[in-house]
Amino acid sequence: MTAITDYEAIRSTAAVYPTGEFVLEIAGEQRAELVSFLLAKRTEFAQPGSVVESLVLREDASVAGHVAAYVEEERVLLIADQPIDVDITIIAKQRGLESVRVTDLSDSTAVVAVEGPVAWKIVQNFADEEIAGVLLGESCTATLPVSAQPATIIRTGTTAEYGYLVLAPNTDRGTLLEFLLTTATEFGGQRVGTEALQRAQAEVSHPLYPEQFDGLTVREAAALWMLSADRDDEFLGSDQLNKETAVRSLVAVNAVTSIPAAGTSVTSGDTEVGRIHHVLPSAGQPQGFALALLNAPFNVPGLELLADGVTLTTISRPSVDPVSWTEPIG
Repeated sequence: MTAITDYEAIRSTAAVYPTGEFVLEIAGEQRAELVSFLLAKRTEFAQPGSVVESLVLREDASVAGHVAAYVEEERVLLIADQPIDVDITIIAKQRGLESVRVTDLSDSTAVVAVEGPVAWKIVQNFADEEIAGVLLGESCTATLPVSAQPATIIRTGTTAEYGYLVLAPNTDRGTLLEFLLTTATEFGGQRVGTEALQRAQAEVSHPLYPEQFDGLTVREAAALWMLSADRDDEFLGSDQLNKETAVRSLVAVNAVTSIPAAGTSVTSGDTEVGRIHHVLPSAGQPQGFALALLNAPFNVPGLELLADGVTLTTISRPSVDPVSWTEPIG
């Protein structure tokens, strides 16, 4: 498989890939209080069976992680692809949350993602209810032949196509991955790699952690939507976050050719207005695509700029029309 065929699968059929390498269980009577403080997005109204996708900040408001918090009756699971760079146990102790228990379930819980216009056809075969009734941010139980215990299907996604996380306790991730791949191939789906996935994610403004946030504040990374900026309660990093302003921010840019490497200066006429921050692979697409860190007032869509002689156009996102927006489930 190549990045070209991977991208085609994401946008036209189904992409299967392992995710959730890190799974932390937060349990105990005070778990809701800890999760509310830890996540930058509001969680107090999250009901059991729902998922909240959020950034986790450090005390200085820099980004320490990106998680999907799955709320259950007696616990919350924090699902992440990268380690969360804060010590959750110490935070709980500092806040006097003595009843909270933090357990690493990474080695015993398999998580695999299925995304694409026909992703729903793959997971409906083992869902315990009609998959069309599972709304974004909701979940249902599932019966899998590779898992001795009930599994969970969580409707979420990173590419603006239909997306699901399949979470199986006490199951080998490779076994779960192979099972879902076998089902996906019946519908033209396949396993995909990071290159095509990141390209598809960037096109719809899904956060790329950690690349997008390298050396930037949340505002500079244009990721305020990944937290609840209107919260009036305290959360990790909120004090510093409220003091910050930004005179520059990331903007998506494209070009009719390849875009120069990260760090290349971006100019408007003879004036340097920023730099290339992160370049995405072409994945077979006709235009180059990147995130550029641009000073105000150049950090807006609709401008033509230059980077090492290459003409860049600043664009709004989503920069694609996902098939899943027009093709219904069922």
